[in-house]
Amino acid sequence: MEELTQEPNSSSTSTVDINAAGGLVYRETLGKKNPEILLIHRPNRDWSFPKGKQDPGETLLQTAVREVKEETGLTCLAQDLIGCVNYVVSEKKLKKEVTYWAMTVESGEFKANSEVDEIQWVTVEEAKELLTWERDQEFLNTFMDWCDKKSEKNISKTETSSIDVDAAPVVQETVELDSDLEKIESNLAIIESAMNRVADGDLDAAEALISELTN
Repeated sequence: MEELTQEPNSSSTSTVDINAAGGLVYRETLGKKNPEILLIHRPNRDWSFPKGKQDPGETLLQTAVREVKEETGLTCLAQDLIGCVNYVVSEKKLKKEVTYWAMTVESGEFKANSEVDEIQWVTVEEAKELLTWERDQEFLNTFMDWCDKKSEKNISKTETSSIDVDAAPVVQETVELDSDLEKIESNLAIIESAMNRVADGDLDAAEALISELTN
């Protein structure tokens, strides 16, 4: 259960009293550059990203995957660590840090529960309007930086693959040319040897050498 009242943004270098983790769950949208983001609604509280407190013995990544599934019903695949959000729980003045991973959905279906009564897939612009906390709105910029880097990597891989495909015929053509040159050089050597045999008066040997050229 998340705290009821919160204050934004404490220093990330301060001692953390509460560790939590969650996911920026996204999906690609056909014909659109930016993905859609999954937001959850906690009754009478806020619109935010799915997250929760770390249990004893868990890694933060395990916490993130578990909490996302508990709150949304979706089993998600964690891709990359995006970053952390720090803030203070007002009532107890406890410093809290939430670590987020980018995630995609593998399976599952949302069913309203006591912690989350609604979810929505929204654009980044819509998310910034819908999110309750300013710190979450700002954190979307970190997520979009990650998306841009991911897109650049994909473009780079595509270009590299294209270069490899284009280069293949060139390599093959070079090999074929090398083979032809070797054959010509071999034939010239045979002709030269045959001419030497003719000069020596050994016509039978010369004829035998020339026959190799026609085989």
